Amino acid sequence: MRQPPKILIVKTSSLGDIVHILPALSDAVRAHPGLRCDWLVERAFAEIPPWHPAVARVIQCDLRGWRKHLGRTLFGGDWARFRAELRGTEYDVVIDAQGLVKSAWLAWQARGPLAGPDRGSAREPLAARFYDRGYAVPGHDAAHAVERARRLFAQALGYVLPDTPPDAGLERSRFPDPGQAGQSGPYVLFLHGTTWGSKRWPLAHWRELGAWVAARGLRVVLPWGNEAERADAEAIADACRGWV
Repeated sequence: MRQPPKILIVKTSSLGDIVHILPALSDAVRAHPGLRCDWLVERAFAEIPPWHPAVARVIQCDLRGWRKHLGRTLFGGDWARFRAELRGTEYDVVIDAQGLVKSAWLAWQARGPLAGPDRGSAREPLAARFYDRGYAVPGHDAAHAVERARRLFAQALGYVLPDTPPDAGLERSRFPDPGQAGQSGPYVLFLHGTTWGSKRWPLAHWRELGAWVAARGLRVVLPWGNEAERADAEAIADACRGWV
């Protein structure tokens, strides 16, 4: 009997983009029970891939730190240690799910045939020059990132794309109840913060959504990472008795 494939996913950043890949991994596991997956990711986001039970090992990179301390990277052993870890396993398929030159170059360091979006599909077409196998997926303006990833994985791993809803495969035990005093039960987490102003959803919409959720008996939990996000969280909480 053929052994389940060993794959390496290269998706280094950022938080939302990494989460968008998880449904594709769920598809792959259903098509190939027992599949083993390692994941190459930026150190700042290394906690996220193991949220999916199929991820066996996380390999961390630090592109920003390496560029900032180039001498230490090259001559202090940082790069050599990273490359040795990356090349310690031979993979049946290495999938660059990011489609950038930097991610393709990192993926190219690994051992195994390299797959990714073809020249017409990659966010940076030059990245496709690194791939042994390039696959056509819908453009960024034609399909959501989750669908793009699911299509890429289906082609790279040789199975029919399922028509089931996306399943991120998250282990809920990793997300315990946040423990708001005096309250328990189902809650909704609002990830309202964003680095890019162009991705910012109007505060009035968040408040309206919060009120809609609260009216249906769910708590709203609002994280924050800086003072501006904290102010937004408090403004949203006022509309839905949310927990900041």
